[in-house]
Amino acid sequence: MMTAVAGLASPVCAQAPAEDGLTISGTVRVRYEMLEGQYRPALPPRDDALTTQTAIALDYRSGHWHLSAELIDARGYWIDAPGAVSTSEVDAMELSRASIAYRDGPVEITAGRLHLNLGSRRLAARNAFRNTTNSFTGLRLDWHGRSGDTLTAFYTLPHTRLPSDRAALIDNRVRWDRESFDLAFWGAHYTRPDLFRGITLQANIFRLNERDGDNGPNRNRQLLTAGARLHRAPQAGSWDIDMEGAVQTGSIRQSIAPGAPRQDVRAFFAHAELGFSPDLPGHPRISALFDIASGDDPRSASFTRFDTLFGARRWEFGPSGIFGALARTNILAPGLRLETAPAPRWDVMALWRPTWVHSRRDRFSNTGPADPTGTSGRFAGHMIEVRLGHWLVENRLRLEAGTAVLTSGALLETAPNAPRFGDTRYAYGQMTVSF
Repeated sequence: MMTAVAGLASPVCAQAPAEDGLTISGTVRVRYEMLEGQYRPALPPRDDALTTQTAIALDYRSGHWHLSAELIDARGYWIDAPGAVSTSEVDAMELSRASIAYRDGPVEITAGRLHLNLGSRRLAARNAFRNTTNSFTGLRLDWHGRSGDTLTAFYTLPHTRLPSDRAALIDNRVRWDRESFDLAFWGAHYTRPDLFRGITLQANIFRLNERDGDNGPNRNRQLLTAGARLHRAPQAGSWDIDMEGAVQTGSIRQSIAPGAPRQDVRAFFAHAELGFSPDLPGHPRISALFDIASGDDPRSASFTRFDTLFGARRWEFGPSGIFGALARTNILAPGLRLETAPAPRWDVMALWRPTWVHSRRDRFSNTGPADPTGTSGRFAGHMIEVRLGHWLVENRLRLEAGTAVLTSGALLETAPNAPRFGDTRYAYGQMTVSF
């Protein structure tokens, strides 16, 4: 199992059938992160973390049958700063995947614990950079058409990562993740390759149903998310595109209080990217991109903050981990990205994204400063990232380092709860061993 390198999300591609027999694979990743100039309210100005992720996967195939299991051990160290540690870093000794599948002709049915990596991965993904991984328990049906099109339908119960209390997370205590019918995620995703001129069409409809129960009080999200995507993969000497949008409807409680009034949900997100790959040594690619995702306005009768569900964000919004400044919610961000491989087994990426909030009265990102009056403006700052990767041993040992800066715009400087520590500076280095 290779660790994915952050970059442009790829379309679903047809793969040759795997051979019968037992396959054992895995990765061991060690990462150190440090941050100065904290942008989140009520946290210290400096933070660092050492995280490890060990994943061991077993796959057994025999004729129509496929048995699979994967153990992921995600641990964190030096993460005892107040409020810093979370289940995004720690989920020790978890059976993340354990499923049985049967395929007959174009139809494959999978049952058990599984991952969902659908389409662009913006709404349902197996996380690559984040130390812990989204997992689900349920049923999945995949249909493969003769023209290469695929349809995936699923009904799952998302896992609640445990433990969740701060002391247990700091100690990396082992506790089995939980699923229940109090949180259900289901829907369908369709892919049609080469719709015209090499462009792939993807369409999805997802439903999230949440209620109070084993996970404690929550906002009882009842969300319907429908979207579509047009995508052309990068090729030397050609233009590529990636255009995706989704609308979100349903209802949500105004707070976690059991008797809180409900609000209608009216939210959206859109992504547009145009890239060009010159036919030059180093396989360079430069792209211009734009993202918008709605934020909430407390003056509105509806709730308008977009919920990215179980999507990943690293390749578009910078490192997550203890940085995670930008997210696919309440954002308006153009950008420029450069990717190249200047030498064999080396790759470089640079990204610049000036960022505004969509709603000036909603909080910045997921846990950022907010000004309910709207007088602090919309501009949050410039996010600049550079990443360098090198396969020390091809497909076996990879080294990676990166840095990111979030400059303090007017919102991060003047919002009532802004920490005012100045620009946020972040760096990480990691080593991944694959076998």
